[in-house]
Amino acid sequence: MVQYRSGRKVKKMTQVIQGLYDKTQNSNFAKVSYENTPAGIVTATASTARSVDREDVLDLRASIIEDVMKALVDDKVCVIGVDGMGGVGKSKLLEDVELRVKEEKLFDVVARAKISRYPDLKRIQGEIAYALGLNLMKEETTYGRADRLRQRLVSDPEKNILIILDDLYENLELKEVGIPCGVDNKVKYCKMLLTSRDRAVLRTNMGSDLQFRLQTLEPREARKLFDKIVGAKVHDLEFELLVDGVVKNCKGSPLLIVSLAKRLRHADLAAWRNASDNTIGSDAKSMVELNYKDLKHERIKSLFMDCAIHSGRISMSAFLIYCMGLGLLEKFSKTIENARDRLIEDLGSLQDSSLLLDSDDKEWFQMHDLFAEEAISFASTSEWNALVGKKDHGFKDWSKDDLTKCTAISFPYVGIDELPKKLDCPNVRLLLLLEHNPSLKIPDSFLESMEKLEVLDFTGLSFTTLPSSIQFLEKLKSLCLDFCYLEDVTVLGKLKGLQFLSFIKSTIARLPKEIRELTALRFLDLTRCAKLKVIELGVLGSLENLEELYMADSFNQWEVEDEAPRRNASLAELKNMKKLSTLHIAIPHSTNLSSDLPFGQLKKHRIQIGNIWDWSGEYKESRTLKLKLELDNLLLRYRLQKCLQRTQDLHLHGLQDGEDSIPDLWIRGFQELKHLHVQNNPSLQYIFLPTEIVQCTAFSLESLFLENLNNLEKISRDYLDPESFGNLKIVKLDNCGVIKHMFPLSMARVCLQLEEIELSRCHSMKQFVANDETDENRNAVDDDRIVKSSNLQRLTLRNLSVMTSFWIIMDHSIAFFNGQQVNFKHSLVLLGPDHPS
Repeated sequence: MVQYRSGRKVKKMTQVIQGLYDKTQNSNFAKVSYENTPAGIVTATASTARSVDREDVLDLRASIIEDVMKALVDDKVCVIGVDGMGGVGKSKLLEDVELRVKEEKLFDVVARAKISRYPDLKRIQGEIAYALGLNLMKEETTYGRADRLRQRLVSDPEKNILIILDDLYENLELKEVGIPCGVDNKVKYCKMLLTSRDRAVLRTNMGSDLQFRLQTLEPREARKLFDKIVGAKVHDLEFELLVDGVVKNCKGSPLLIVSLAKRLRHADLAAWRNASDNTIGSDAKSMVELNYKDLKHERIKSLFMDCAIHSGRISMSAFLIYCMGLGLLEKFSKTIENARDRLIEDLGSLQDSSLLLDSDDKEWFQMHDLFAEEAISFASTSEWNALVGKKDHGFKDWSKDDLTKCTAISFPYVGIDELPKKLDCPNVRLLLLLEHNPSLKIPDSFLESMEKLEVLDFTGLSFTTLPSSIQFLEKLKSLCLDFCYLEDVTVLGKLKGLQFLSFIKSTIARLPKEIRELTALRFLDLTRCAKLKVIELGVLGSLENLEELYMADSFNQWEVEDEAPRRNASLAELKNMKKLSTLHIAIPHSTNLSSDLPFGQLKKHRIQIGNIWDWSGEYKESRTLKLKLELDNLLLRYRLQKCLQRTQDLHLHGLQDGEDSIPDLWIRGFQELKHLHVQNNPSLQYIFLPTEIVQCTAFSLESLFLENLNNLEKISRDYLDPESFGNLKIVKLDNCGVIKHMFPLSMARVCLQLEEIELSRCHSMKQFVANDETDENRNAVDDDRIVKSSNLQRLTLRNLSVMTSFWIIMDHSIAFFNGQQVNFKHSLVLLGPDHPS
């Protein structure tokens, strides 16, 4: 009876799948799937990280969301605008709309970017490109990046694309970003959803067809939001009497309600009475002051100011470099890793106090624009005496007294055209000049009077030679020259106290011998310095205190240690870095590997060995190793063994039979391996060894990717214990020509826990799970006959010419796919308790 019912269900499912398959034959999509689907690509099986909680959305917001959703599917509407005063929740509304759009799959692509008061075009382009899965790393100019974006956005007229631009302060020229538009700046080929505080910006400058105004909250909604955050405390009688007064003082602003609710959640009765009786905390200014004063440590207060003068949005890397340079983390700076851990904890405190926005993104931190504006004002009058430039307000507007007193100066992408020849700022400790303006010139004497300067950031500028006055900055600890056009950096050798040096995506071509003098350097970032071809002999070897070295997509011209004559760096120089804990590096030829390299001591690494890898793709783990395996017993070398044992994401290319086969690797053990990729091996027959070896090594494995393994017969030579693969979620095979089934029936429990399966060009594969007749270990099958539930969320099958069934269930009844969809291309696979007809 169970078999009969299963057969009817499978027959019905087969008809549904056939319909899905027929639809795909007329598809215009250039690509069916991605190994890591870009954030903005909405696939048939895409799922969002979280769903919109309809009960959590306030009534007025829910009504506007529904209106926006209707406008998005209206063919007559191209541009939709949402306006409202700062702090009413426009960005939150966009987040909810974006989630709904992805859940309901209204568009094929959804891209989102934050604009802000001073738009940073490169960042905006990068955020849109990230959503599209477009790599702009090789494009240095905004014009070139805009052209690439435009080409991608118009490449497939059949695709429905939604672009969301949040927080416009004034007109944004879409052409400069790379968004296709007409001469009137009206978007073409896409739909656009915008927010602004100013309705005129949406109507006049951006050509919106429909506008929706987001008002402050009604008293009932405001109370609902406050109660939700504070929790049961609002029902305590002595506090309940004060709630209405507290909420009323917030004047319906969600930003202030959330901030005050978080503050009062664990506060005493006196704090509640103050919040109810007074208007303290009833506007952004007083809320910033209150929350700032509540911070327990001066260090955390300084972190807040640091973020504010950087335009309110800052990366973790920049935060660390600034804070270490200013000595804010000195008590925790025994190692950079210790300091970073403390910084993460402190940033969490700022988020808890609502001074920074909550976010799942651990690489970028941001404060609300309203809070950033008030914080900048506060920073200018506090002990910081910070001066923050604006588009129409800068050096010429500040008095001599202002410049003398200030300890921090910041120009965060405001578009300055000219600098004074010299600044008389004897007390300044931090100077940020962040632009994308190669024509802005730094006068040679510009830094002469800044003898107390500890942090200097010149981002996006152009230097034939750095200003000579930089050599007098004896107290300088942190220097950023990211996205700069650089030729000669010889003068940096004078900065003997420098500890942090960053050249991210600069055009530097040569690291001169003078850099050997920077013996105090602890951090060097050369990421994406694609033109760097020469690191002079002995430079790296002199940096004995270096803890973190980043060279992804950068220098790789390593020379052999005993080769003569030499003009370039060798890997042997890394041996002098006894404190090195983080390394990102590419080594094109394994013959350049030297003995006693410090790979075993690394806590974080991204290492590529072999000339077939690139730096594209997403790195989800902190320890990744990519190896092109030669015939010289690379994997048996002691200097890689400890590194292998700690690797979380391992890629193997060209593995040969013999002692360096996969089974031999399992003997040595991958203690922390989560992701295994094996590709391009013509003779490999098995991936895993028997249970007694695999059990302790494969337990952490979450994903398995096998590609171009023409002789692969089985995943394992012998019986595998399912317990060894308790975390496995993703399996992908491509062009594995001999294998007939992926797993034996004895591994059925593992198959049920899989969330994603992709099979392509496996021309001998008959079944994904073997039936019990072909399973040599059928006696070990779980004999539970009750209906089983599969976790499968995504199944992609392509070019499987002899597959007759996916899983022959026999006496087991399986609730397969759990209602999820299936993607097919060129091959239809039938499911059933028996062979399909």
